[in-house]
Amino acid sequence: MVKLLDKAILEVISVIKDSNDYKQCVLLKNKMKNNKELMDIIEQIKEVQKLYIKTGNNKELLDSLEEKLNNFPIYVTYMNHLEKVNEMISYVEDDLNQFIDKLVN
Repeated sequence: MVKLLDKAILEVISVIKDSNDYKQCVLLKNKMKNNKELMDIIEQIKEVQKLYIKTGNNKELLDSLEEKLNNFPIYVTYMNHLEKVNEMISYVEDDLNQFIDKLVN
């Protein structure tokens, strides 16, 4: 039973990794890493988010940086593909949880 479950999980992972959306995420992420301006904004957002969580301040700055980030077409495209990949993972996760619940109960 465990071997069958392991095999099924590996097949699902393979299907996700072979999907166009996953491949595009990997490709776009690598391209984004080479864009210094984009990466600088992402790093600034991370720092401002930390401060915002701790203090509740700098919401306007955070919104401004996120607006700049969303002006990069490569980032927007990456996020669209990432959302689809996450939906696939969530769907599989839901089915797996239902399967485990049936086994346990």
